[in-house]
Amino acid sequence: MRILVDCAGAQMGGAKRLLNEFDRYLRECRSAQLLVIGRDRALTAPWLLRREVTTGRFDRAVALNNVSHLIAGDERHVLVHGAQHFLRLDEARAFGRRIKPSVHAQAPVVRTALRRADLIFVPSSSMAERVVHLVPSVRDRIVVAFNPVTPPDATEGGGQGSARDRDDHDSPSTTILCPILFSPYKRMADHLRIALDALDLLAGRPHDVEAVLAVTEAADHPEARPLAGHPRLRFIGQQPPAAIMSMIARSSAVYFPSEFESFGYPLAEGRVMGVPVIAADSPHNREIAGAALMPYQREEPDEVAIAMINALTAEVKPYRSGLFDRGPYFDRLLGLRSG
Repeated sequence: MRILVDCAGAQMGGAKRLLNEFDRYLRECRSAQLLVIGRDRALTAPWLLRREVTTGRFDRAVALNNVSHLIAGDERHVLVHGAQHFLRLDEARAFGRRIKPSVHAQAPVVRTALRRADLIFVPSSSMAERVVHLVPSVRDRIVVAFNPVTPPDATEGGGQGSARDRDDHDSPSTTILCPILFSPYKRMADHLRIALDALDLLAGRPHDVEAVLAVTEAADHPEARPLAGHPRLRFIGQQPPAAIMSMIARSSAVYFPSEFESFGYPLAEGRVMGVPVIAADSPHNREIAGAALMPYQREEPDEVAIAMINALTAEVKPYRSGLFDRGPYFDRLLGLRSG
């Protein structure tokens, strides 16, 4: 069996995490002839045209980047993880200019190509609902499969130890990691201000907990600049996926206030490594984070502070059921196994 796989566009964030997992899978896979294209390429209109005329016949064409193949492959699978391409009307109005015009331009292409796919993989139930709401004709072709997550090796500290001993021993305070890349639609400056107010509450009585929020963004980012220099905030710059995984494993908790995700790798990474995740109490976050979720009902300093205390005192067991295993995931995505 010959399978064509397009991975163009996987340059940062969750897409890059997924590609890293795929590369690990490729080192183990021996059951099919795979031609992987698009590595280190941007997902552009010229590229989408070029990939359709790849030399040779393929039994299956798989796209890891939201846009299904149109003619390549006797059968077509696509992984759809761009929630911004499936905005409901009320969301589009609420986000306004915080969503790039290019994303609005891409959305019709993504949705049209979707109709050419035989199987459409999505990483959460909420993403499945989005797709079906806007493209109801593909309802019977959707497969919900959580993105794979491979924890760091035990020798790297992955998921080992309790909240009391995860942090570096020379750290002067507890570290809560916020592993989110800034984007206008995420309103990270607003989220961080609320988190900092919550940390101020933790520092007072009766908690007397000194905690620092470490954020994986540069201090000179336009949204970060007004907050830089706050004593409870550290901007540590963008980090590669492997470094983020290691940081999560060593942190006392993860802070993940993002409200608009198709998956949210930190939710799953916290669950797999047994690190509490502080996030809103939503069906999506409960599905992905499971027992690792330390929720707040309203994003207000007092409620976020309670969620933080719960996270810092919780003992969450690493999740090892196989739900996030890469082998079965990519076998299904590539059509090498069913179910």
